Amino acid sequence: MTRDVSEKIHKYEIFINDVLKEDLKKIHFLRDKVLHDLAELGQLKNTLETYIDMDLENGFKSQMSLGCDFYVQANINDARTIFIDIGLGHYLEFSLKSALIYVEKRSAMLQKQLQKLAQDSADNKATIKLVLGGIQELQKG
Repeated sequence: MTRDVSEKIHKYEIFINDVLKEDLKKIHFLRDKVLHDLAELGQLKNTLETYIDMDLENGFKSQMSLGCDFYVQANINDARTIFIDIGLGHYLEFSLKSALIYVEKRSAMLQKQLQKLAQDSADNKATIKLVLGGIQELQKG
């Protein structure tokens, strides 16, 4: 193997490790975040459906988590509306039915985002395999 070939192989290996694999890590991190958001929206959807089915005119009692498995009793007097984090630290007040519509639309948007991230991941993995194939061809001479 000549010096030029081994330098090219080294550059390709650096490209794979420093660029492509780092991009793949970022894609997987974003995918995990989207999956977490989808799980939270699923829980919110179930809660909203439960609240809609219940008679909440007189309010209700619930347990609220303060963290570290520490719960306190909460009395909710008016459960006709709910505040939802719509992003960037902003909360918007929704009626229960409109909140359910919002959750369904946001879930659909996150599903599309998840599909795009899956495609990006597949493209990145294909590029890695292509470059590895090129390295093997260079090594064969």
